[in-house]
Amino acid sequence: MIRIALIAPYETLKKLADDTFADYPDKDVTLTTIYAIGVKVVPSLQLDCDAIIARGATAAAIRQIYRDIPVIDLQVTGYDIIRAVYRCRQDHGAGKVAIIGSGNMIYGVQSILDVLGEDICCYTISKEDDAEFCVLQARHSGVEAVIGGAMTVEIAKRLGLKTVLIQSGQEAVLQAIDEAVRTTRVALQERAHAERFKAIMDYAYEGIIAVDGEGCITVFNKSAQRATGVPRQIALGKHIQGVLPDIRLSRVLTSGEEEIGELQSINGVMVAENLIPIKIKNKVVGAVATFQNVDKLQELEGNIRKKIHQKGLTAKYTFQDFIGDSQEIRDTIEIARQFSQVESNILITGETGTGKELLAQSVHNASDRRKGPFVAVNCAALPESLLESELFGYVEGAFTGAAKGGKAGLFELAHQGTIFLDEVSEIPYRLQGRLLRVLQEREIMRLGHDRVIPVDVRVVSATNKNLKQLTRQGSFRQDLLYRLDVLGIFIPPLRKRREDILILFFRYLAINNDKFDKQAQRLTPEAKKLLLDYDWPGNVRELSNVCERIVVLSAGRTIDVSDIRRVLAVDESLPEHEEQQPRRLNQATNLREEERLSVRNALAATRGNKTKAANLLGISRTTLWRRIREL
Repeated sequence: MIRIALIAPYETLKKLADDTFADYPDKDVTLTTIYAIGVKVVPSLQLDCDAIIARGATAAAIRQIYRDIPVIDLQVTGYDIIRAVYRCRQDHGAGKVAIIGSGNMIYGVQSILDVLGEDICCYTISKEDDAEFCVLQARHSGVEAVIGGAMTVEIAKRLGLKTVLIQSGQEAVLQAIDEAVRTTRVALQERAHAERFKAIMDYAYEGIIAVDGEGCITVFNKSAQRATGVPRQIALGKHIQGVLPDIRLSRVLTSGEEEIGELQSINGVMVAENLIPIKIKNKVVGAVATFQNVDKLQELEGNIRKKIHQKGLTAKYTFQDFIGDSQEIRDTIEIARQFSQVESNILITGETGTGKELLAQSVHNASDRRKGPFVAVNCAALPESLLESELFGYVEGAFTGAAKGGKAGLFELAHQGTIFLDEVSEIPYRLQGRLLRVLQEREIMRLGHDRVIPVDVRVVSATNKNLKQLTRQGSFRQDLLYRLDVLGIFIPPLRKRREDILILFFRYLAINNDKFDKQAQRLTPEAKKLLLDYDWPGNVRELSNVCERIVVLSAGRTIDVSDIRRVLAVDESLPEHEEQQPRRLNQATNLREEERLSVRNALAATRGNKTKAANLLGISRTTLWRRIREL
């Protein structure tokens, strides 16, 4: 809605404006007419509108007070002058006449009078005080009648002169309303453009400073204010050399050459800046500097990396996800909590299935890097050539089949976070040297590239092998071991903390009951004893998988010893008890046979669906295929 205010210096103009606007076709426009005579009443008007229409000196006075609102002159046309002169001759005879008014009111009047053959004096006023002086001067020269605006007419009447008011016609009113609407729409568009420009400037990550051809600052956004510590109000209008001499815009104004990607210290803060000249017809008329705090740039880069590659780069487990009440597991968690508070690399050792990645994620989420990415990579799952490109990344054309545009490596993606190297013992010996350099220098180089990329990464590694023994055998670098094993954590196997077995079993039982809509809830004493006596070579992972298989195959609420023996493939000929000492069941089979039976049972439970079987076993589909081939 466009709101227009029209200041009418006489009552008939107010009525004319109201009548004219009644038929105005644009219904998104409102018109408020205000009757007011003279300049002195302008400050008391308190106008709240998008445009103002006024005449003569009143319009000039309003412009001085309402600088942010466009003021449209209600033009006095030649026809209005002719009508006033005719009325003066008709009403007051052929005495001496003067026309007195502001410049925009009587502009071109002399030419009209010459055409009419009228000998009439013209006086131009620029402010209200001039009006009375001009009327007095006219009376002194023998003028008997005054033609003018409302203010002039009031003064002339007071001084005893005959008067004729110059009245605006309907066509002038309509033209002024049209101009007010057009001007307002243009002003609104310009205001919207200015607000968009201001928003872009103020919320840009980069600091932006622009200067004109003389080097005076014309643009200074909020980011520039934050980066430099100089308030915008102080900077605007000042010469760049006097405010920020470190920013070499004066040199760009002189040379006309851009300077891109320069590192520069501004008030002790290191920034990356671009300096660009502004040219019109090959003439430098200004320059722009854009710059960013290098530390913020690195932080932003880390956030972008995380958002672009968000999937799979978060740690979802915490120390609260560890299940168990044994002293061994409590001690392990306490050590891990303490290690999480420092930045040193960690090596987690433990048998397969003990929860090494869960502990690595918990350490990450308890550390100061919790807001950064958590990148996990299984070093045994990838061949050497693929592992190298995945860890360190590559550029376009680095090798046959390299993706267009290249690819960031996992170390880059883990910037300001944690990278978890699972089964670190399986890294090929040749790659161990590259990994060692990353740990020492905290920088990587993509395959096929010559540019070094700094990375800020904490390395947490895990293995189920004895790395010291591997170093003695010459298959693992001793210097790399020292870099990885700064802080060591050992996760005890389940057979060393048997009091946690039933706690874990009932937790997984509840989870799988919900998952498969089953009702298995209790164990017979014999079943409990069998679970407690079993050595669990696969540890917590095996226990979880066994529990899931039991629930899938269960038909009631109670789980007895036969249900567990069927899933574990335990030799039923073994005695039920043996001096109450923990012993390994299934002595007739080795670990390889145990894996074979687990794979077979999982495939049977899922009717041959390898994806579901892999999920049931807690392994990847690739690992399942490998075990099928091996077993």
